[in-house]
Amino acid sequence: MNNYIGIDLAGSPKRPSGICILDEEMNAQTFIVYSDEEIIKIIKDVKPLVIAIDAPLFLPKGRKSLSERGDVHLRSCDRELLKMGIKFFPITLGPMRMLTERGIKLRAILEGLGYKVIETYPGAAQDILKIPRKKDPVGLENGLVKIGIKIKKSNLSNDELDAITCALVAKMYFENKYSALGVPDEGYMILPLIDNIKNNYK
Repeated sequence: MNNYIGIDLAGSPKRPSGICILDEEMNAQTFIVYSDEEIIKIIKDVKPLVIAIDAPLFLPKGRKSLSERGDVHLRSCDRELLKMGIKFFPITLGPMRMLTERGIKLRAILEGLGYKVIETYPGAAQDILKIPRKKDPVGLENGLVKIGIKIKKSNLSNDELDAITCALVAKMYFENKYSALGVPDEGYMILPLIDNIKNNYK
């Protein structure tokens, strides 16, 4: 059976990351992990078709690193989120720097192993799907269930709920039911299909 993986990545391996395995029948299996090694082991065991990570996986065009000072803080996909009125944290903001560095590193490792890796943002996906964000965990879980996700585990953490959302986006990507924000030379952010945004991912 085909599987998809969603990862709500923490900036530090000392903090919990949520991971979800979602199958074709929308059964969601979630875990809390910490290290990159734990994440990679699960992925190797599952062999998913697509991996969707909640973390910036690309730097803004014109910026070679996060350590350098500069005026470039937003990517094209970030600017599109702003136009849509979707709230997010810029990747150059303090805590986001560590997350971005970890995300870029993990993407390189997984792509090197032959996996398809996409960037997503569960908060934006939830807004598009018209379900609550994780500040309302009960509402978010109920919203995911109404969409068709089968959740067997109780007392899910916010990290696991966002990981389920990421896994759903991974499945939608594979099924060509997605929108892509951004430009080719800067990386795309993949979200559920938005009617008024052209699907320009290639």
